[in-house]
Amino acid sequence: MGEERERLATLLRSQAEALECWETAELHLLEHAVRDHLAELGIEATPDVAVALMAVATLLTDRTPEWGGHARDALAEVAQVGLRLLEDHSASS
Repeated sequence: MGEERERLATLLRSQAEALECWETAELHLLEHAVRDHLAELGIEATPDVAVALMAVATLLTDRTPEWGGHARDALAEVAQVGLRLLEDHSASS
């Protein structure tokens, strides 16, 4: 994995460590929903797709007004799903 990809993954891993158990459970369900949706669209959950999810979510988070925090929370979940897809691919390689 490239240095920038690893830096992004490290950032998201540190954020994942702070999740509450119920947030981790919700993230698990979201991950599987994203996997299913990607499969329905004929998109393989490759490392590039995973990193793209993480990159776009973190980029938008930096540029999104709070809106009560909901937009940033949703983007953080997308980034975490990308991390899970990436780590799942790394574990199976």
